[in-house]
Amino acid sequence: MSRVVVWVAVLAILVASVIARGDPPIWGRLANPGFENEPIRSAFFFTGSCRDGVPFYEHNPSPNTGLYTIHPSDARHLRWSQSDANRTFAVDAMVEAGVNVIHMSYWGPRGTDNWAHWAPMQTSTYSHDELFQAVLDKDILIAPYVEACAATANAPGFSFQECFPGREGDPAPAFIARVEDLIHRYIAHPEDPRWTDKWAQVYDRSAGRRYLVCVIGVASDQDGMTDQRFAEGFDLVADRIHHDMGVRVGFAIDVMPPDTYLWASFLPSAETTGPWLARQASILAIQPYFSGHSIGVNDEGAIMKWKQSFASKWINTGIPFIQDISPGYDAHLVFPGPHIFGNTDSFRHAQSELVVKLACQGVTFSAWNGYTEGYAAVPTMEYADANYRWAADVFQSFVVDSVHPIPGRIEAEDYERMSGVDKEIADDDGGGFNVGWLDRGDWLDYKVAVPADDEYAVRLRIARLTDGPSGQGRIQADGAVAGSFSVPGTGGWQNWQTIEATLPLQAGEQRLRLYIDVGQWNLNWLEFRRQADLEFGAVPGRIEAEDYDDMRGIKTQIVLDEEPGFNAGWFDAGDWLDYLVDVEKAGDYDVALRVALADGFSSGLGRLCLDGQPLWAFAVPSTGGWQNWKTIAGDVRLAQGRHRLRVEVTQGPWNLNWLELTRAACSRSRPR
Repeated sequence: MSRVVVWVAVLAILVASVIARGDPPIWGRLANPGFENEPIRSAFFFTGSCRDGVPFYEHNPSPNTGLYTIHPSDARHLRWSQSDANRTFAVDAMVEAGVNVIHMSYWGPRGTDNWAHWAPMQTSTYSHDELFQAVLDKDILIAPYVEACAATANAPGFSFQECFPGREGDPAPAFIARVEDLIHRYIAHPEDPRWTDKWAQVYDRSAGRRYLVCVIGVASDQDGMTDQRFAEGFDLVADRIHHDMGVRVGFAIDVMPPDTYLWASFLPSAETTGPWLARQASILAIQPYFSGHSIGVNDEGAIMKWKQSFASKWINTGIPFIQDISPGYDAHLVFPGPHIFGNTDSFRHAQSELVVKLACQGVTFSAWNGYTEGYAAVPTMEYADANYRWAADVFQSFVVDSVHPIPGRIEAEDYERMSGVDKEIADDDGGGFNVGWLDRGDWLDYKVAVPADDEYAVRLRIARLTDGPSGQGRIQADGAVAGSFSVPGTGGWQNWQTIEATLPLQAGEQRLRLYIDVGQWNLNWLEFRRQADLEFGAVPGRIEAEDYDDMRGIKTQIVLDEEPGFNAGWFDAGDWLDYLVDVEKAGDYDVALRVALADGFSSGLGRLCLDGQPLWAFAVPSTGGWQNWKTIAGDVRLAQGRHRLRVEVTQGPWNLNWLELTRAACSRSRPR
């Protein structure tokens, strides 16, 4: 799982398939060799440095606050300055998540941050250099994001609003100086010539390649401003930079709408400024940075409505649209910590809500390391249709196929229609949302595509507070009941368990309805698999630990035991491994587990369960090392047929290489 916290943005010109290399250049798409016509999937990254004793800037001698790529209470965390391992860890995590552009926060050559009293951090020259160095030989690019907030008495800075578009013949000199400083350091005279190739290039409206510069807070304080003069200022700036440096740049701009708290006399409008901006050769994209602190709403629902209204207006200009899904600009969302401004439940809720609504391409947000104040970009298992649903709601001209392929997982909140249900943030592996407040007669519809007539196993992730009468539900396929299930009590509305049912489905597109017969339970997801595709381990027989059907919280590694292979490890309390087994004959069985535990730890503890029912509790003794293996034994009674066998970890850590079930030599009497 990725552990770097990022703000992910996606290109909102949505298509149903990836553009093949060699197609005509597309306005707003990447133009670097090897990335041609890829949509921008970007992560905002404060390239902050934590070198003790280095001031934020000349007027503030305080040392920097540590920024982390791993939660600060995690023993594995590293300060940025201690090793390049943190930068490598962060970049690798982004690449794994599908991110192809890192936005590099840039305040100017002195690295000043005029928000130091909120989130003290330094984006200094050497930290920028370190980031460029970290992405070499990685499938990811860098796009400078010019910070343009007004200077204050205690924070000498740069205000885009005060200098743009500037006087006739002298366009925005302070802005040009910052962009040319970047060009000088990373294109014209880089310390490492490979850095130049890592600056993101984007196709402009005429298929030309331009180096991407993102700008925050695009507005103006200049009197007598007109839409035309404001828009043309970007081409004047780009032309002056080309004249001075011989480099073509283009801009992704954060246009500021009228309902923001911004000290500027001119705020661009989609209806009037938009058409002028669309004519400028240097405009590559609209990229709203969207600070929740900057708009006149506090409620998450109002934020969403504002966001949709804003986006739907700007997309109609025809300018490519990179949609930022972050609700604010707070460092705790990038590097979580207890002392960063904005570390609140409200912002975390807004973050999750926006993630679900926007469903960014290839990336979702999830709590990691058990710390909910940070969200990490991790690969999503959602299908492409989910990635486009929110945009379809906002941009009505798009036609989006919302069919869920089966086999596959369907998030409960990704229904086509519903009656009577609501949703909330899910405290489960993978984060996201669950549906709840289910009562008798409620239902959820999902449109699915089934490849062939067959029996399908469906797993439902459920939670229920009470242990009273079970909740009940059924699944209908085009109106006919295909299967039913019972929902046991799990001990809490966010205590999640997985139940299973089997149902026959016919080939083709159809509508599945999940109907609630007895309510008071929650649902996180449904997962469908063909019965014929399920692999069951034979009992009697040996099952390798790494051959699980499902698991929570474990990792595998190369084993050093009598036979080569892998073992499972990194066990903590609450982790588990599930195995599908086919028991040949009912009766008593001897069970053996091959385990390892290093010295210095208390005994590990575990439990074996069959279809949710406890079979055998066991203790794991110290074996003298994580690869010093010992076999422990017990006995269980098994029913004939196909089952789900679970190894539960009740106390870690310990390792498991294999488990083996053999018929007992004689039947054992057991108490009734």
